[in-house]
Amino acid sequence: MTAPGFPQGMAAPEDAQQLKPMRSGLVRMRGKSDKGRRWQQEIDLELARLLVREKAAVIVNRHTIRRLFTNREFKTFILERDRYTCHFCGGYGDTIDHLLPRAKGGHTTPLNCVCACNACNQSKADRDVDDFLSSVVKQPEAASSIEQKKE
Repeated sequence: MTAPGFPQGMAAPEDAQQLKPMRSGLVRMRGKSDKGRRWQQEIDLELARLLVREKAAVIVNRHTIRRLFTNREFKTFILERDRYTCHFCGGYGDTIDHLLPRAKGGHTTPLNCVCACNACNQSKADRDVDDFLSSVVKQPEAASSIEQKKE
């Protein structure tokens, strides 16, 4: 089934269950680098389904998905979607941050990534959002530095 807004023959995100592993137990993922070079790798079935559901990839066939963004395109997409506004302090942001850090199992998908200013991104590090925000509230000097950036 082709979804509206998806290239002809491409399955919609809700069709992620169509994906089946190859004999290796993995799914093939294809994409392009920032320089336009094609690449291919094999990934876990559940990760492939997640990437399709979160609209970071489309299904090519039952064993293959294709990433929709190069790294540069993905960063630009997130920054423009969030209007270059830091998710945490509301200031100008030009980096992307994972809400659930990659170190804790988060993936680079549109739903898990937000625009962040460099200071908030560095301060958050590999903490999840709740830990980061509670530490900012407990440390008034950190909260005041975030407030100063808003001005």
